[in-house]
Amino acid sequence: MGTIRETYLERLNNEFRSMIDLMLNQLYIAKEQLKGSSADELMQRVEENEKNIDRMQVKLRDDIINCIVLQTPRAGDLRRIIAYYDTVVDVERVADLLHGINGRMHYLQKPGSVFPHFNSDTIMIFEMSSNMIKEAISAFFREDAVLASKVIQDDELLDKAYSTCHKKIFDFSFDKEESPHAIADLLDIARIYYGIERIGDCATNIAEASIFLAQGLDIMHKDEQQ
Repeated sequence: MGTIRETYLERLNNEFRSMIDLMLNQLYIAKEQLKGSSADELMQRVEENEKNIDRMQVKLRDDIINCIVLQTPRAGDLRRIIAYYDTVVDVERVADLLHGINGRMHYLQKPGSVFPHFNSDTIMIFEMSSNMIKEAISAFFREDAVLASKVIQDDELLDKAYSTCHKKIFDFSFDKEESPHAIADLLDIARIYYGIERIGDCATNIAEASIFLAQGLDIMHKDEQQ
């Protein structure tokens, strides 16, 4: 008969990795759309991934609760399970944010869009948040507190870049005849920027869960508690 680690934790780990893979696929699709792709099959994949991620989140949360209730794990096993529980929530949030970004980017590919004026800025902050989420996930699986701390520090850089890019939206001048949908475009771009910034926040949350997993330190909202 297997132990908790050999059964429940192994299953949780495999399910979690599958959920991560789908989220990273959403990340890849968003990057492709930022580079100019508007293929309909990409949006079909986005919708399929979103449904599967939602389904996986429900199953993972149920499995985590069952593990705690039925197996009464202790010490390191319980810490790992709680870290999974916290991280699953943020992975699903990232997937939701990417779903919104992908949808808006698909719309912004239309002729006459003002998005090309913001393309380089958008790619720049997207790459920052993308690297953060990838490093946070790597830190989680490797239980690497040093890498997790770097992710938390990088969030300040993303916030500054986000503020700079966001200000350009309000300073942008356009010709109503050449860009009749400019206001709607700018609102969509602002929402994309917001989603990118929120992905960075989720990466920070995952990094904090990684530190909890690696060292048993709960640093969530530490600044607010001082």
